[in-house]
Amino acid sequence: MFNISRRNLLVSSAALAAAASVGRALGQSDASGTIRILMNGGDADLANTNNAIARFNKKYPNFQVSVDMDPISTGWGDFVTKVIGQFASSSQYDIYGTAIETFQTFAARGLMEPIDDFIAKNPNYSDFAPALFEACKYQGKTYFVPTSWNNIMVNYNRDLFDKAGQAYPKADWSWDDFRAAAKALTVKDGSGNVSQWGYEVPNQNFFIQPWFFTNGTGVLNDDWSASNMLDPKVAEVLQFLYDIIHVDGSSPIPGSDTMDNQFLAGQVAMINRGHWIIPNVRNANLNMDVVPPPQKTTQATVVGFGAVGISKGAQNMEAVQAMVAELTGPELEADVAKSGSSVPGSKAAAELPEFLAFPPSAPLYYQTLDYAKAVPSPANFLEVEKIFIRYYTAMMAGEVSIADGCKQADAELNDSFARLKASLGA
Repeated sequence: MFNISRRNLLVSSAALAAAASVGRALGQSDASGTIRILMNGGDADLANTNNAIARFNKKYPNFQVSVDMDPISTGWGDFVTKVIGQFASSSQYDIYGTAIETFQTFAARGLMEPIDDFIAKNPNYSDFAPALFEACKYQGKTYFVPTSWNNIMVNYNRDLFDKAGQAYPKADWSWDDFRAAAKALTVKDGSGNVSQWGYEVPNQNFFIQPWFFTNGTGVLNDDWSASNMLDPKVAEVLQFLYDIIHVDGSSPIPGSDTMDNQFLAGQVAMINRGHWIIPNVRNANLNMDVVPPPQKTTQATVVGFGAVGISKGAQNMEAVQAMVAELTGPELEADVAKSGSSVPGSKAAAELPEFLAFPPSAPLYYQTLDYAKAVPSPANFLEVEKIFIRYYTAMMAGEVSIADGCKQADAELNDSFARLKASLGA
């Protein structure tokens, strides 16, 4: 048992007060509380988030910050369902790391705080591409801060191109150039069995979009308020992809699984992917490069990006905003660039040597923002994606004609938009 005299107590109190004074002088806050964060991604994203938390705790040492990670293994639609359920049960997190596919869904339902004032006070964001912040708006207000992004490029195996005697594709290549390359890069035996595919016709909504954009069209109209499936250019895209599969034999029918592993093993020459594939490509020692998607009528690609938002009604707002500042600041952006999991939102980070080291055409990622279009992400994205993919896969498999598939998808999509308008009181 220790005896504490009044003198010792006074000395100890004075020492604590002095220590607290030093802490405040170093910019530390006396505030205390908890902050819960839900982010998405893998190990690299978790490491980046933990680094941001460590920086935050130097300024707010009395806050307990916890983070959970969602790998988004079953798509953004399921993530949306999960988050809406958290709000319904009052178990929501304070900060969410999410993606453009969810922005309108969350903002339209009043789940996130508008943060325009916070953004205006943060000078770091002047280095971010303005187009990224524009896509973070809903009805004139900004609800998210972009942190990293991915645009779809054609990733191609240079060794397989060399083996086939094919020149590497150029940034201005056409649909015809692409189709010829896919045929030349497909290897079959005498019985027609394929040992190497020229291309993987995509099975995911995000991967497919550049084919529509480069033909001057889209599955939805420009403001994402109605179907555009009856545009003849949409059917033209679908027929082109169908012919790559069934006429040329250059790709398998899209299945439920992506072909990343086959690409890394040298069994597929070209796939549509974003920068997130780079760490796995490096680990596989694959001689890969990237090129923008081929164009039919215009040069285009699709961009989707991650961002951070604050839950509506989050407590300890000053500390929460400070945590968001760390999750979107220059140190975090540099971590993104070095990890290779995405393209950083900051242009300065995208110019770091670590980011530009691989693939050989790495500068193309940021350059394509000049003609990239955001992945269509209306407030009913969950339904829209499921409807489109269901008909798309049926058309690619030949289970329904392209003409009938477009008509039926159009009807279902417009029914979904009618329900959305009714639910939002529009």
